[in-house]
Amino acid sequence: MKKSRYFAELMESYSAEIDDLVSDSEGKSVLQKRLAIKRQELPAILPMIEFSPEMVAVAFYEAFTVKSPQHLHALVLSEPWQPGFLSWSKLAKHLSIAAWALPLIELTLASEGGEEFLVSTAGLEYLRTHDSADAPPPVEESDEEGDDDEDDGDLREQGAEWMTEQGFDSLDS
Repeated sequence: MKKSRYFAELMESYSAEIDDLVSDSEGKSVLQKRLAIKRQELPAILPMIEFSPEMVAVAFYEAFTVKSPQHLHALVLSEPWQPGFLSWSKLAKHLSIAAWALPLIELTLASEGGEEFLVSTAGLEYLRTHDSADAPPPVEESDEEGDDDEDDGDLREQGAEWMTEQGFDSLDS
């Protein structure tokens, strides 16, 4: 599934963290046991959302069920500083939240950076459970024709400028 650079990088770390929790050194499945421990430790590990959010995000593994895939899909295409990055209050309307996660969410929202972290975590859970075949249509369509062509042209121009700056001959030469 297509995703922003922010979500692509975070998803890689998140997947690795889940993989680390799945089994013990003997190969036995211990995921549920380790998730329970993470959830109990949440008050102590919440400060990690600033530098290792994936290690905290796993506490919310299977906490969300998506009611509106279009909104989550739009979210994972955005970056935290962009308008498409929903606030928690807007995003929560498009999710069903497991009862066990509600106290953890309240605790997280009371922490600095908690709202953005929860939005990111919901995006990670959406990516974990949906593949490209499940990608819904975008929430809004552009009414203007030719936007994609203009964007492609801008990218080509920027790429050509960068290549010239690196000492390569212009393609126009």
